[in-house]
Amino acid sequence: MEYLIFVILIVMAVYTFIKKDLGRLHADISIGLKEILLGIVLGAFIGFYDGIFGAGSGSLLLFAFVKCFGFDFLNASASAKLINLGTFTAALCFFVPSGNVLWVIGGVVGICNVAGAVTGVFLALRYGSGFIRVFFLILLLFLIGRMGISIL
Repeated sequence: MEYLIFVILIVMAVYTFIKKDLGRLHADISIGLKEILLGIVLGAFIGFYDGIFGAGSGSLLLFAFVKCFGFDFLNASASAKLINLGTFTAALCFFVPSGNVLWVIGGVVGICNVAGAVTGVFLALRYGSGFIRVFFLILLLFLIGRMGISIL
C-alpha cells in the first residue's frame, strides 16, 4: 500500500503543478449517481488508508475534493479538516475505553494541531486558494520525500 500511495502522491503533485488553475475557483457541478459512487469509493479508500497509515490522508481528501468535486483549495481544505476531525474523534472513542491513549503526547500533538490550524485559517483567509495551492504542493513534496526515504 505504501508504494501505491507513494505513486499517487507523485501523480497528485505533478497534476497540481501542471494544472495551474486547479482549485483556484469553486466550480459548480451537478451531483448525480456517478459523483455519489465516486465519493463512496474515494471515501472508502481514503478511510482505509487513514486507518492503517494515517499520514497524508488529509492531502488525499483535499485533492479529491478539488479534482473530483470542483472545490477550490480553501473550501477543500476546510472540508478535509472537518473529516479528519471526525476520524480522529472516532479513533479516540475506540481507543479510550481500552486505555490505549498516550494522553501527554496526544495533548501536545493536539495543541500543535490547533495552533497550526488557527495559523492556517488566518493565512488562507488572507491570501486565498492560490496560497493554499502552493502550500499543498510543498506539503506533497515533503510527504513524497519522507515516504521515498522510508520505502527505498
